[in-house]
Amino acid sequence: MLKIKRKASEELDSGAAEDSMIENGSSDNMDDEPSSDNDDGFSERSVSASPAKVSKKSRKELIPATKAKEKLSAEVNNTNKKNQSEKVKPPTLEEINELKETRNLFHSNLFRLQVKEMLTELKIKEKYNNYIYNWLENFKQFLNKLENQAQKEDMGNQVWLKKSQIKYPISLHNLHIQQQKVFQFQFIKPKISPYLIGASATQSLLGPKVTVDICISMPEECFQKENYLNLIYDQKRAYYLAYIANKLLNCAEFGSELTTEKLKFSYHNNNPLKPILEITPTPLSNCKTILADKLRILLFVAAEESSFKLSRFVPWNSNVRASIFGDDVEGSAVMATSNYNANVLFDLTMQRNQEMLHGIFDGRRNFQEGLVLLKVWLRQREFDVGFNGFTAHLLTMFVAYLYKQRKLHTNMSSYQVARTVWNQLAYSSWDEDGKGISLSDKSTDLANQPTLEQFHTYYDVVFVDVTGFFNMTANLNVELYHRVRLEAKLAVDMLNDMKLNSFHMLFMTKHPLYSQFDHMLKINKRDVVDQIMEIYATPADKYNFAGYVYPVLIKVVLGLLRKGLGERVRAILPIEKVVDAWNCTEKPPDCSRYCHLGIVLNPDKAFEVLDKGPESIDEGADDFRKFWGEKAQLRRFQDGSITESVVWASANDSLWKRRLVVRSIITHLLQHHFQLESKDFDYIAGELDISYRLTPVFKTERMHEKYKVEQDVDSEDTSLNVIRSFDDLARKLHALNELPLEIVSIAGISPVFRYSEPVPVLPQARMIGEEMYAMQVQRGVIQLGLSGKWPSDLGALRALKMAFYIQIANLLREKHNLKTKVTYDGILVLKQGYCFSIEMAHPKELALLKKEKSERGLTQYVDCEASIALEKRHYILPKVTGALHALYQGHSSFAGTVMIAKRWLSTQLIDDGLWPEECTELLIAAQYLKTPSKQITSSPQTGFIKFLQLLAGTDWRSELFLLNFNNAMNENAVADLEHRFSTERDTFPPLCIATSFDEHHMGNLWSSGSKPNINVLARVTLLARHSLDIIETALLSTMEFIKPGRIFVPPNNGYDLVIQLKPDMVSNSWAHEFGTSFTARSKPNWRLPLADSNFLQKAVQKLREAYSDFAAFFYNPHGGKEIALVWKPNLTNERDFKVNEVNGCALSSKIDGKVAVKKEILVEDFKFILKDLYLRIGTVDEVLSASRNALPADSKTAITTGSKVFNPKIGEKRYFSQAQMDNSETEVVGVKNNHIQSKTIKSKTISAKSKNISKKRRTKPLKAKKSKI
Repeated sequence: MLKIKRKASEELDSGAAEDSMIENGSSDNMDDEPSSDNDDGFSERSVSASPAKVSKKSRKELIPATKAKEKLSAEVNNTNKKNQSEKVKPPTLEEINELKETRNLFHSNLFRLQVKEMLTELKIKEKYNNYIYNWLENFKQFLNKLENQAQKEDMGNQVWLKKSQIKYPISLHNLHIQQQKVFQFQFIKPKISPYLIGASATQSLLGPKVTVDICISMPEECFQKENYLNLIYDQKRAYYLAYIANKLLNCAEFGSELTTEKLKFSYHNNNPLKPILEITPTPLSNCKTILADKLRILLFVAAEESSFKLSRFVPWNSNVRASIFGDDVEGSAVMATSNYNANVLFDLTMQRNQEMLHGIFDGRRNFQEGLVLLKVWLRQREFDVGFNGFTAHLLTMFVAYLYKQRKLHTNMSSYQVARTVWNQLAYSSWDEDGKGISLSDKSTDLANQPTLEQFHTYYDVVFVDVTGFFNMTANLNVELYHRVRLEAKLAVDMLNDMKLNSFHMLFMTKHPLYSQFDHMLKINKRDVVDQIMEIYATPADKYNFAGYVYPVLIKVVLGLLRKGLGERVRAILPIEKVVDAWNCTEKPPDCSRYCHLGIVLNPDKAFEVLDKGPESIDEGADDFRKFWGEKAQLRRFQDGSITESVVWASANDSLWKRRLVVRSIITHLLQHHFQLESKDFDYIAGELDISYRLTPVFKTERMHEKYKVEQDVDSEDTSLNVIRSFDDLARKLHALNELPLEIVSIAGISPVFRYSEPVPVLPQARMIGEEMYAMQVQRGVIQLGLSGKWPSDLGALRALKMAFYIQIANLLREKHNLKTKVTYDGILVLKQGYCFSIEMAHPKELALLKKEKSERGLTQYVDCEASIALEKRHYILPKVTGALHALYQGHSSFAGTVMIAKRWLSTQLIDDGLWPEECTELLIAAQYLKTPSKQITSSPQTGFIKFLQLLAGTDWRSELFLLNFNNAMNENAVADLEHRFSTERDTFPPLCIATSFDEHHMGNLWSSGSKPNINVLARVTLLARHSLDIIETALLSTMEFIKPGRIFVPPNNGYDLVIQLKPDMVSNSWAHEFGTSFTARSKPNWRLPLADSNFLQKAVQKLREAYSDFAAFFYNPHGGKEIALVWKPNLTNERDFKVNEVNGCALSSKIDGKVAVKKEILVEDFKFILKDLYLRIGTVDEVLSASRNALPADSKTAITTGSKVFNPKIGEKRYFSQAQMDNSETEVVGVKNNHIQSKTIKSKTISAKSKNISKKRRTKPLKAKKSKI
């Protein structure tokens, strides 16, 4: 797409020039105008800059020279203009029309160019057309050489089939056919030449694997009386196809290379009665092009229209009798088989419909390209899959219908065609009585031709073909039709939004069907399906679909769920997987005997905990009780009414429980009506939400009664408690009238205030003596009223801020009895078990950080790293926090999506130092802002899947993520930023995110060149693709959904070293633990660290600052107890000796005068920096094995310390032992490393000064304070 944008910018410039010529009436007379250009080398600015310095004599000398140069310049300009006027031709009529079309129909010239480029890319090469033409000609010759069978043979006595390797492609057993009337089959070669159908006929082929459809007309002589009954037609059609497949083997036209491996059978739209032959092309004698990997040919067999009367297959006729299923013939009435009749009519009407399409599409390139656009749009959304799908054939016929209705015209562009189709489809009503559409000419009504009203009686959706007998939407699921209609309306809305470049959303972004659902129901067990079909499927449905289980099962289950869920859901759509093609020598596979339904929730109704029914005296009360069973209860409400009701959850339940109300309803319906048990079906909803739930290892019963929370609480619920506590603290701060200046604003900036903290925040913070202990600290920013008395010195200003901190802390202690502690960075406040850090923001501090003097001594204000960080934290982050909080209020799934994404990144060892957490929040927010509100998911799990799709499919080089909150940026600002991004891409970070709140740092505030860098982006993309493959396979297969640990446990391959940390020095996370693949699981450590002291984070930061040139460091910030390391490539290569670049180096043993990095030295340095934190260092296998062997020893308690701890359960101070590791297991750093060769650069005691670290990267050993809690 970057190529498209560059090309677009070039053509935009040329288009602007053409636009100017046309509107201003520019002509060849332009050379008569006087020139104002000065090319004499003495610009007006240089002459007038210092007139006093130019003497009179100099002026006299300059004047004639200037005039001469001006005269020469004018002559040159006139000559150039004449040459240009001779070369420039007036715009052609086609160019003028294209320009007018761009103005009237496209958002911009860019959109037109994107469409044009895509159509160019999709257009198949001429070699494909040549091969298709040659193959079809060879196939015609092949059919002409075939001989008719001499006589008819009984269906079970086909001698040629018994001798052949080809297997019969229909399984009557799978359709439960028990009794079959004997019929005879005789092959008679076609009278009509085979012809192209489908995309190849309309010249709208799509890749990546081009599919060519060819139809073979089966002569009417092949059929006898009453062959339209009891699937005899379908069986003869299968015999005909198998006979042709048998003759294709080793035929002269296609050579010996066309073997059984090149021939496969498959089902057309998963219909088991419509097998087709799939041929892998081979080189032809007149066309040697090899297209085996890029082309496939499908052979259809269809009876000639004259084979049967079309009136025999009107919807109310019955062509499938009960006898073939072994049912009682005498007791069964003749039932209409409308769907089976439509499947036969599909074949009988194929030729006439194809002739109509040929007349409309042939030679009309605009219609062909418009259809290509529509097909791309449809395929990206996967609506065209399976028995119930909205196929591309339907779209093609709808284009023909609009043309016949004069809604489409021959002079329309491809864009106009697609837009008109979307617009008409969006407001169609094919499912409403009398509002179906028909291609049939009303002036030629035939006998028994059904009316639209009669079609609506038998079909949910009605779109009749050109014959007037065939309803092309007979198998289309009405829920899917509504979904396609909604997508068409959204497409029109996007095109109408002039601020949005909708090209990517319409055509480039893939929307898999499974990612459009909030919940999913899967019934896979065969015995369960047979039970439902036997008890609840009606004989009418069985006959109607000729024994095909899948559509009947979908109809039964879908009808029950739709009645029970009502307005709680927007759509319930079948999810069907295409049946794979099978080798022609194998028996056909079993039909789809499963039920997969995707459920789209209505967020306004889905989470309601009560279903209110009729009053007890109403007629519908009995039906209500019968439908809901024991769940129905008689309840009295506050308005005095007494009605039947069903309660699914408590009104006080957490949001994650109310999100699963629909699951409870569906589970009850399946158990009550189908007598199923929970093990008989799979319901997929919220499995990954456990990632931000409280770990069951931590028992909340140990908490103080005042602050106790539920054991199954999640981070979303605890965030609300933190916000309420912070709001109360804000009111108390506002009420501090004793301050010299009023506190005018208070804002939270921690992720918890954006509902984006994946670790539950529990009220466990404690104050012991003068120290505050807390697992998490929530940060807030306050601003004081204006005053001109603030000092102009940065040190003095910060000292004054410290004075304010002290006074505010004292007031909070005196007036509100809150425990506080003043630090250099702000005030730590303990309130209701939560620890808050309050910072003060002042604009003068920001200005002083920017202040510097230039070389000339002038004062100037320039952004620096410190000022940008301060501006982000104090001024921009509060605004973004407010915007994301508002986004959560509108779409509650946003919070859960962010939290799952953050946990996934952290478990993959991608911490905040590699990938800033704000990037995750803003990327997901960008997805929510770009997605139409009706398409935004109500499930955090689905939101996470879409986030993985974003990571897996984004071209980071060409993608700019712009979050224009409240449309604060005007169109010009957005256009300028996009232009800068495309033209100056290297000045922006690899991951470029911009919001409307950071206009001065557009694209360079939330990420940088190193956070995340290109390698981290590539790593995250790879991990996302792998996780997405696992999830997609689990969703679409008949197996159970994955355990969350499969994607939340990091892979341990690819890492060179692992540094295992002491378990008692790193506190466990309160979020759910998934385990690790690096070390054995150790005993959990719930001791609270000192507030705002993350020793592990600081240690990793020091390692990265000092050794980022040698290795990359990874760790899990949410309770991870190991650091994984990857050496940089070419680490040990020899290099020249430099004083400042000897970190970790030793003299080379290969080349004199050179030095080389020694990994042994670096490992010793790591040990020194992690002196009090690390337990062992080694390879992945070594550390894993050692941790397993030493697991009992690691849990021992060695030394008792005198630390005081508050036991919240007992409520008194006690002494307890501090777990320490045995000295024998901790490798001590020696004074000298005896393993280093004698030529190693000598250094004094490493544990004392670590002199091998350069001065620029000098670091001090990290002394971790042992926890008192």
